[in-house]
Amino acid sequence: MNEYVAEPMSIWFMWFFGVGAMSSCILWLVFAQFTMRRIERQIKEAGISVGFLWDGLGGRIVFYGYAIAFPERIALRIERLINVHLVRSYANKADWWRSVLFIGTSHLWIGFTLLSMLFGIQ
Repeated sequence: MNEYVAEPMSIWFMWFFGVGAMSSCILWLVFAQFTMRRIERQIKEAGISVGFLWDGLGGRIVFYGYAIAFPERIALRIERLINVHLVRSYANKADWWRSVLFIGTSHLWIGFTLLSMLFGIQ
C-alpha cells in the first residue's frame, strides 16, 4: 500500500479545519469592520474615551464580541477589560447576530481542533 495516501479521517479533519479557519477569519473581519469600527466611531463622536488598554493579537475584537453576544450578567465579568455597558448601548440586533456568528464559529473551530488533537482524530 502507498504510504503517502491519506486516511479518510485525516481528509475529513483537514476539510473541517480549513473551512473552520476560513470562516472564522472572514467573520472576524466582518465583525471588526461592520460592528466594532462603527461602535468605536460613534463612541468617539459622542466624546467618550474608549479606554481599551491592550489589543494584543486582536483581543479587543474578541472582547467586543463577548460584550455584545453574551447575556449581560455574563458579559459584565470582562468589565475591567472593556466598558460592557457602553459597548452594548451602541450595539443593535445586526451587531448581536454578527457577534454570535463570529464567537460561535471561532470557538467551535478552536474547540474541535483541540479535541481532535487530544483524542487523535486527525
